[in-house]
Amino acid sequence: MIDNRKYDVIVIGAGPSGVSSAINCAKKGLKVLIVDLNSNTGGQIYRAPPKTYKNVSKKLEENEIQKNLSDEIKKYKIETAYNHTVWQVSPGFKVNAFNDTSTIEWQSKSLIIATGTYEKIIPFEGWTIPGIIGLAACTVILKAHHFIPSKKIILAGNGPLLMLVAYYIIKFGGKIDAIVDTSSKIDWIKSTLSLMTNPKNFRDGIKWVFKILLNRIPIYSNSTIEKAIEVDRGIKVILRNLKTGKTKNIISETIAIGHGLIPSTDITRLLRADHIYDEQKGGWIAKVDRFLRSSVSGVYLAGDGAGISGALAASDKGLLASSALLFDKKIITRNEFDHDTHKILKKLDKYDIFAKAISKLNSTPKKLIENIENGTVICRCEDITKAEILRAVDQGARDINQIKSWTRLGMGPCQGRTCQYSTSKIVAEYLNCEIDDLGYLAGRSPIRPVPLDRVLGNFDYEKITKVEAAPL
Repeated sequence: MIDNRKYDVIVIGAGPSGVSSAINCAKKGLKVLIVDLNSNTGGQIYRAPPKTYKNVSKKLEENEIQKNLSDEIKKYKIETAYNHTVWQVSPGFKVNAFNDTSTIEWQSKSLIIATGTYEKIIPFEGWTIPGIIGLAACTVILKAHHFIPSKKIILAGNGPLLMLVAYYIIKFGGKIDAIVDTSSKIDWIKSTLSLMTNPKNFRDGIKWVFKILLNRIPIYSNSTIEKAIEVDRGIKVILRNLKTGKTKNIISETIAIGHGLIPSTDITRLLRADHIYDEQKGGWIAKVDRFLRSSVSGVYLAGDGAGISGALAASDKGLLASSALLFDKKIITRNEFDHDTHKILKKLDKYDIFAKAISKLNSTPKKLIENIENGTVICRCEDITKAEILRAVDQGARDINQIKSWTRLGMGPCQGRTCQYSTSKIVAEYLNCEIDDLGYLAGRSPIRPVPLDRVLGNFDYEKITKVEAAPL
């Protein structure tokens, strides 16, 4: 129960990085609040099953890790605000959120932002039809709810998430019609030495691949989905080999596709922190120092929101960011700070080798951008096509915010989280410029749609103050 709205530290995000940073601060006697829109700790990678699921037949490793995170939060008596969506963060710092019934405002001296990532999908013709979902969305269905989206499915995109989703679909009794991977077999072989620097993830990967091969699932390497069409029996996809140009048609019930992850920068953009573009780390990220301090005093980043490096690194990044906060607040000495961070930095440097290998496997082939037809919808919220974007560019729009103003791209509920990356890639290719030159979408409040009934409160219509019409 939250009975005081002022805190020493507010941690936004209850994934592994948010939990580790919250615990580190709580151990030093700080009053900490951790906020998350989910019903419990875990974030996306260790997402908790609904509380109504009492007897789950298939226990997953991720579910056990999530339970441990939740137990740790309780152990250190950290206040929590689950099922709360943060829609505004103001300098100072004020954090505004809403839940199922109302809104709330908290105040804090410092912020640790651990909001993770969201998935990246490069558009193609037909990608918005029913039955096509993201790979990351598929992991939520599998990990949190323990069921498969349909009996027959095609997995497409790139990176280890393809193999992870395939493993769980097989585990839960689904049938995979094909795995369509933009990477080649040679790309995977080249990455092996780097992937071995993270033994646990490497062993997991071997286990996933062995399961896939054992079930004789067709794998189309160096290939992508060129087009998807609704048919009577489900969805027909046209696959194209990126090297030879050869095509193949396959019919399935569901398509799960994803081309990697993008760091969440909603709050740092809202606070006008400095950002840099780093393709290897996922795209636009808040600029941070070695200890994850942002350019805004009192704001620290943790986890993949500070650049994608994976779940195992997330907890250490939380410790690093919180240690910087404790040192800046003079709660720990320089010697304690150096001692606490030395080992963490060495581990993160090792994880970075693994992250670079994953980044290469998750890279966006140029041909994926070239494959996007002019009539393809890029912004799903506002139904904006590639042709409309390029028309704005032809008329003089030279940065992403101008394109937004002239087309309404990024003005829908997702506020550009889905379309900014693809738009930047398309325009950079068209103008033969760098993505840095196009900038990033300015942060705007609310960063999530706020239901009006949460804001307005309860009142009788008769009690509304009526304002006379202004004179002309």
